[in-house]
Amino acid sequence: DVPVMGCAGDGEVSRVMKSDASAGDRGRPGGAGFALTTPGTRLAAILLFGLGATALTIAVAQRANMDPGLPLIFWCEIGVGLGALTISGWVWALRPREMATRLFAVSGLATLAFTFSAASFAGGAVDPRSLAIAMIWLNTIGASGFGLAMIWLFLVYPVRLSHWPWITAVCAVFVSAFAVLSRSGHLPAWASIHFLTVIEMAAIALAILGQLIATRRAPRDRAIAVWFGLSVLFGAGGFIALNALPLVLGYQAVIKAGYAFMFFLLIYIGVAAGLRQYRLFELGEWAFRILFYVVGSLALVALDAALVGLLAIGPGMALGLSLLAVGFLYLPLRDALARRFTSRPGLSEQEVFREVVALAFQPVQQDRPGQWQQLLTRLFDPLEIRAASDAGDEPEIREDGLELVLPSVSNIPATSLRYPWAGRSLFGAAHVKRAQHLLQLMAHADASRDAYDRGVAEERGRIARDMHDNIGAQLLGALHSRDDERKNSMIRETLSDLRDIINNASHGAPTLDETLADLRVETAERLDSVEIALDWSNSFDEALPLPAAAAHALRSVVREAVSNAIRHSGARQIRIGIKRLAGRLTLTIEDDGHGFDPETVVAGNGLANMRGRIAGLGGELSFLPLEPGSRLVAAFQAGESQGLVT
Repeated sequence: DVPVMGCAGDGEVSRVMKSDASAGDRGRPGGAGFALTTPGTRLAAILLFGLGATALTIAVAQRANMDPGLPLIFWCEIGVGLGALTISGWVWALRPREMATRLFAVSGLATLAFTFSAASFAGGAVDPRSLAIAMIWLNTIGASGFGLAMIWLFLVYPVRLSHWPWITAVCAVFVSAFAVLSRSGHLPAWASIHFLTVIEMAAIALAILGQLIATRRAPRDRAIAVWFGLSVLFGAGGFIALNALPLVLGYQAVIKAGYAFMFFLLIYIGVAAGLRQYRLFELGEWAFRILFYVVGSLALVALDAALVGLLAIGPGMALGLSLLAVGFLYLPLRDALARRFTSRPGLSEQEVFREVVALAFQPVQQDRPGQWQQLLTRLFDPLEIRAASDAGDEPEIREDGLELVLPSVSNIPATSLRYPWAGRSLFGAAHVKRAQHLLQLMAHADASRDAYDRGVAEERGRIARDMHDNIGAQLLGALHSRDDERKNSMIRETLSDLRDIINNASHGAPTLDETLADLRVETAERLDSVEIALDWSNSFDEALPLPAAAAHALRSVVREAVSNAIRHSGARQIRIGIKRLAGRLTLTIEDDGHGFDPETVVAGNGLANMRGRIAGLGGELSFLPLEPGSRLVAAFQAGESQGLVT
């Protein structure tokens, strides 16, 4: 029997080949019939050719088939052939002048040839004999042509290897001679078409290895070579391992060739992505994971078959030993290889968070860009990092994964990263997501820093106001006091207020009457020291706790107003009235001094601080001239109720 790729062992085919081994068909394809000047017309011509070939193959198979319908294996072979032709033709239609796409299209046409010719025999013996011979030679040409096209493709793409024309010529002569001699019966029985496919697969693997070596310092080309190589190794390698190689070694194929052809679709899907350079940088780690799973599965099957076939061990024990060997030997090796090929240096989420917070709270703004670049270096280890002048609003991958551009964030200029992980890899979608997360985290940390700065500024302002209003007023009163005991008392109170300002502590909110009682005594002592009479009156609905902010505001306004009267008014009497009704407190301070015009007076820190404190409570403060003197009215919320004084 002369083996035919896709229909090995068919007796009728063997008899036809033995009776007329010299027959052959060198059909020349005709033109498309119209100008192939656009991608659409080129692809349409390819599809029309594929549909015509499909119709012809169906007619041949139905003539040989004794059953009403065609078997499932026939449709698998037809699907693989049409898929290979369509994908490779689509790539060629888009870039018809490139050598790589032309070779890819040739491989798709060769796949169509050996799958359709094999499908012709799916229903039985092909008749007449000349047609059967033609199908067998078409199968041979397709199988050997596919291998030769792939060898040539990997010699020139993604980079052209040294001496590729001579290597291609030698391979072409060898493959052609071997195929013709094998089909003509001039070689031993073991030198079948399956043996040739195994040799071609070894040559493809060597070409892939050559590309990996040649592109070791070119990340983009290396990514293409890796994805190319894995696609072909998964596809053609799967067919070789499950069908061709067992037949060469004298064993039965693991699965029928017609079903094993489906591995070739992996080639065309993967290689199409590689030739179009469509987001190749996302596929590297995924490809390695798939490779490990495929190798593990094949190792399990091969070891189990070897134990059963070579050592005559029972199937159950052989499967158990295979599982143990794969579990204890292959899986640890796979994990080590995965860490070697797919792991990348970087930082954990906790480390990134700490670094971003430290960067956001960097006290020296000029140091932030340098620290930002250090953080990006630890995350992506690029060979080049510099400022970018044309960044957008979102992270963007450029030059097919060689460059990642980050927008400006937190007053840090836009940044360009090139050649990640010391030039050993490319940027992908996962890295864009991580960059987006990093930018969001940085923006959030910077907003928190701004809020912190605002809080610090507000607290400093509060302390400054308290220092001016409370401490300044009390020290002024002590300065004008002629009574040493009273002066000492006021200084002690000032120190107490100073501690309260610094600590901002109010361990228990005092009631309104307690606050007013202390404030009245303090104010009376200050005015008595400068011989100014005090008229104080209180009116409130109930003695409720007074919020700390309201108590501070009340003391500050009274102290500042009294200080101003002592320094500027020349008054002989000050009247202070406090009313509280339904949670709203109204403070009125009048004096009988010189007075002032609120429209023309230049407001100092004291007046501004009083307005700021009352405004901070959502209240209003106003000044009115009197004859004689002036009046200050402050009203603000000092409790939970929202009622107003009438």
